[in-house]
Amino acid sequence: MRRWKPQPGTGRWIALVLSLLALGGAGFAFVSLGRRISGDPARWQIDIGAFGLLLMFLLMLAAAGWCIYRFVTAMTLHYELDRNGMYITWAGNRTTIPLDRVNNIDAGAGPVFLPLGVLQRIGIYWGRAFAGETPLYLFATRHPDECLVIYTPGAAYAVSPDDPDAFVQDLEQRRNLGATKAVQPAVEHSRVFHYAFWQSGTILTLVLATVLVNLLAFGMISARYPALAPLVEMRFDAIGEVAELRPRHQALFLPLAALGLSLLNMAAGLALYNRLPPGAQLLQGASVIVQILFLVAVASILY
Repeated sequence: MRRWKPQPGTGRWIALVLSLLALGGAGFAFVSLGRRISGDPARWQIDIGAFGLLLMFLLMLAAAGWCIYRFVTAMTLHYELDRNGMYITWAGNRTTIPLDRVNNIDAGAGPVFLPLGVLQRIGIYWGRAFAGETPLYLFATRHPDECLVIYTPGAAYAVSPDDPDAFVQDLEQRRNLGATKAVQPAVEHSRVFHYAFWQSGTILTLVLATVLVNLLAFGMISARYPALAPLVEMRFDAIGEVAELRPRHQALFLPLAALGLSLLNMAAGLALYNRLPPGAQLLQGASVIVQILFLVAVASILY
């Protein structure tokens, strides 16, 4: 098996710079928020501004993580060839293209539509694009016009090996020799980044719902916090009467507790997904229910 490096590209450095900028933004938001909630809890500055800083921190942290992943993708991308197939590897993931399914190899893909625009150029050219009616899967450090495009029945793949002519010659020689065993088109996901877990539409929807409900609880508290009395009603007895008054900052513990439970469910789902995907989905669904219950508790305190 021969391994081919991709051509040098600027996408990796763009991903690195963006990740550093995002980390800087997250650090600024974290320090600013920390100043608001340092010292005596009775003097905490909780308001819409604090909630905005929380949103900024989370968004910048997510952006940094995504850009770092794109950088790792660019640094680990390579192509391999043997008599049976072509293998594209990045960040622990692997796509297999059987050589006996290759119909044609062209230089350049022609006009290409990138559904996600410039986002699909960060790190490497990645994801699904369209060249005419054929889905085009991008695994390249150069624009699709400058790539080799490998056509198979129903799909095409854009790649950018460092020596395109030698790569094509090697691929054709191996095709002519014939396969030693049958391989099937496949995508093997990395367990390091739990790629398959995050590729599940159901899980992504449930995780997003969990985050949004949790942020709604924090937002409600932030909006009402300046108008709250120093002591608020935090517990109720069996007949609905107030049983205890607590300092108002303890209202923040409810969404924090809900967040902790959801993170535990997510960790369990990540560990369980490869063996039992429905179980992982149920855990994320339970997280949504937990968040809604805690949101109701927050509303009962604030209103």
